[in-house]
Amino acid sequence: MKNHQKMEQLNALENEIKELRKTLMEKERDFEKLRKELFINQTEITAGLQSKETESMVKCGQLPKWAIERYSRQILLRDIGVSGQARICQARVLIVGAGGLGCPAAVYLAAAGVGEIGIIDYDVVEITNIHRQILHYEYDENTSKAESAAATLRSINSRIKVTSYNVQLDSKNALEIAKHYDVILDCTDNVPTRYLLSDLSCLTKLPLISGSALKMEGQLTIYGYRSDTHTLQKGSTYRGPCYRCVFPSPPAPDAVGSCSAHGVAGPVPGLIGTLQAMEAIKCILDVSPRKLLVERMFIFDAEDMTAKTVQLRKRNSMCAACSDSPTITHLVDYEAYCRAPANDKELDLHILPKCNRISAPEVSQLLKEKVDPYIVDVRADAEYQMCHIVGANNWPIERLNGENLDRLMKVVEDKEIVVFICRRGNDSQLAAKMVLDMLATDERHKVRDVIGGLHAWASDVDNTFPIY
Repeated sequence: MKNHQKMEQLNALENEIKELRKTLMEKERDFEKLRKELFINQTEITAGLQSKETESMVKCGQLPKWAIERYSRQILLRDIGVSGQARICQARVLIVGAGGLGCPAAVYLAAAGVGEIGIIDYDVVEITNIHRQILHYEYDENTSKAESAAATLRSINSRIKVTSYNVQLDSKNALEIAKHYDVILDCTDNVPTRYLLSDLSCLTKLPLISGSALKMEGQLTIYGYRSDTHTLQKGSTYRGPCYRCVFPSPPAPDAVGSCSAHGVAGPVPGLIGTLQAMEAIKCILDVSPRKLLVERMFIFDAEDMTAKTVQLRKRNSMCAACSDSPTITHLVDYEAYCRAPANDKELDLHILPKCNRISAPEVSQLLKEKVDPYIVDVRADAEYQMCHIVGANNWPIERLNGENLDRLMKVVEDKEIVVFICRRGNDSQLAAKMVLDMLATDERHKVRDVIGGLHAWASDVDNTFPIY
């Protein structure tokens, strides 16, 4: 009873802390707003007094005093200088995705003084995001990612314009949003949006800086580059490949991984996102294409700390999107084209008949009744070690073949009820189907799959079970 009371007290304090953090965030935003207004007024007053009372003996060229002081360390670089910083301050960059890639990219672009940053994200901040999505804080949980990121960027640099788009980018709104920008950063992690952004890049003639990160690996390249000012090096009609040139057809939906399913080491998207910002700045500065990741892909492997740059396919002169006579002249339904959702949420598979599905509460009831079902947890070893139902047996689906599958079949044949489970109820269905396909017809009734997986167990049976 005492432990129960302590748990209630702990939950109450946790909720109170969340409310206090929200209040603190609101106060900080009010403070920043007032500070900015006061700073601008003081600047105007000081400038007026100087113009009336004294004649300045300093010539600051294209940049005002505050910009020289703020950005001096990068202005000192020969490749940037005063004219380069002026270009950066006038540039407009659209970042699609306020996650592991978009956050570090946005931080460095804002800090560099990019005049306007647009940031698109339809999702809300979750506690699982914070280990890599560095613009969000604990008190931002359940708030819009786009708005959370924008608020942090404004606190980093009050001199720039930040526009948040709390929407899911699609074929209906993409052109209207993109027309206000000069460069696009693809910081997403799903194939439909990559095709959408590539086609958008071709239609708007904007360079697309595309990054990806999964597990311990990251990749980066530039699609849709057009060389208008470096004719001596690449030719007056030179254009880099688009995403379709390199990947003419989308992969099968189940062949594409995601951070939520396979995990990611936080510094990996941090590195790739930072390099996306660097390539964006180089594009803004009109750096020669031979110094950009055009027709080249940067690949980083954190496991052994190696990096390499590989050559990509050249632009396909017959490409449906970027050729001189494209057949793709408008944005299409990319979810239908890729047969996958345009978000990073896991698929909700329905491949087993109802007679082979079971709810989490029903499994709990079987355990209470001492029916003793054989529970097959098909998650990877690392996931099983994080948390699992007491008594569950770990048979990772990635190794469920050959002798391992034969051994499982022998176990299944000896059991009265066999229950398959995974995190969300997708992999477990695939594993259960392998077994069902090998069982005799009169034995198939014993196999069950938990609908919704361990997430359903956590919400419907035991709320102390971690959701990840």
